[in-house]
Amino acid sequence: MKKLILIALVAVLGFGAVRAQDKNADLAIIVGKASALDSVTTAELTKILRAEKAKGADGVKFTLSMREAGSPERAAILSSVYSMNEAEFAKFFLQATFTGAVQSAPRQISGAAGAKQFVSGTPGGICYVRGSDADDSVKVVKVDGKLPGEAGYPLKIK
Repeated sequence: MKKLILIALVAVLGFGAVRAQDKNADLAIIVGKASALDSVTTAELTKILRAEKAKGADGVKFTLSMREAGSPERAAILSSVYSMNEAEFAKFFLQATFTGAVQSAPRQISGAAGAKQFVSGTPGGICYVRGSDADDSVKVVKVDGKLPGEAGYPLKIK
């Protein structure tokens, strides 16, 4: 009986560790706690981050931000959402700014703490951090109906 309890305990604890690792490898989309944005599809997220959708359902204008160049989080968002590399991203927003499609490129943010501070203090602010870096100072947006750490969550850090 003791062996059975020990095996069950190891199995439960082991699965918890796997779940935590998955959350660390997931990219959480974050907004301020007062934001009306709760859930998006991957397609909607792409439109928001490419500045093709300027306002949320509540009428508040999105304020885009990007993590610092060279960070794994930025590389993941460029690959999975923008489908661009750094050079293509810079060219995209340079052209969009020049043609008037956007007023400016996304604001550059350094680190997870900077991202959380930005979205907490900026109406319409949106950024991303590792799922494990998200805390109760921000709201994590569901993507395709899932939160970081859940099976099938689409945004991964490689």
